[in-house]
Amino acid sequence: MASHREVIGGVAAKLHTRRGLAGAIMSETDDLFENRLRELSIERSADQLFHAASARVPKRLDEHGLSFRTHASDGHEIAIVTDGRASVATPGEAFELSPGRLLLIDMGVEHAELPADPSCPYVMFWCYADTNFARLDQTSYLPPSTYRSGPAAELPGRTSIMSIADAISLELEHRDWDWERSVHHLLSYLACILIRRLRRGNILRLRPQESPTICAEPRTWRIIQAALQVCDASFRRPLRVADVAEAVGYSPSHLSYLFSTHLGHSVSDHIRSLRLSAAQDLLENTDLPVYEIARSVGYSDPAHFTRAFTRARSLSPRAYRERLRGL
Repeated sequence: MASHREVIGGVAAKLHTRRGLAGAIMSETDDLFENRLRELSIERSADQLFHAASARVPKRLDEHGLSFRTHASDGHEIAIVTDGRASVATPGEAFELSPGRLLLIDMGVEHAELPADPSCPYVMFWCYADTNFARLDQTSYLPPSTYRSGPAAELPGRTSIMSIADAISLELEHRDWDWERSVHHLLSYLACILIRRLRRGNILRLRPQESPTICAEPRTWRIIQAALQVCDASFRRPLRVADVAEAVGYSPSHLSYLFSTHLGHSVSDHIRSLRLSAAQDLLENTDLPVYEIARSVGYSDPAHFTRAFTRARSLSPRAYRERLRGL
């Protein structure tokens, strides 16, 4: 008679085979993301659907004096609060989000995630859509100052996620006949596509990040933004922390302190992230050899690039490209 351990091992082997590309039982993170994606498809009334439209943006967000996590993405972003209350500020207005409400932010719209007023704990789920690529992220805030980003994951695939988000944006902008039902169906379709990718194992898990503070003084934030701009403009060539610090007039140690305190990661981590994101885009959209991609994003040693990409994405550059094209 087979032992208890052998029986369990046999069951586990069968489950492993049935998972196809997933290769194993979904992790707790996958379960979390699937539940969050299901929440996207909940039917909502008109007063629960919000839209930060690019056509209505009158000026930059920093003119409002808001400084934390201000950014504008190259794709659409969808935000829902699953616990507590939070605020997402844009140049046009600030959107108060609580469970049941959904906000779509158009590409190019600057925005900042902030605690509600008065400050309270919250958990927020973000879904970023760009071309055929999606990123899922969960953020949370625990007063008085602890902000956490993660877990996070990237979901590449062949279906045009951007076109679905574009359609949702148009419905929210024009609010024509029966637009609420149309938005509901589009959100359900988006959630369906992404849940399929999760279940197929087409997911790249990213490390959580945590910052000990949720805001910076305007002067400090201007320094950080200047350093970020230097990184954005120069990451494709050899770039050291000392180069960035010299460009903004600060010592490398002090600039590193500002980054770790207010962004939750180092200057080197930020440069590496820019390089790997650019490399990922080239892997997805070109047929360039890996060694050429490595050099084009600032790596003089292709082997160093391969190690960095594999550590960050859990797949080698070659394996990432093969997986993307196989699904």
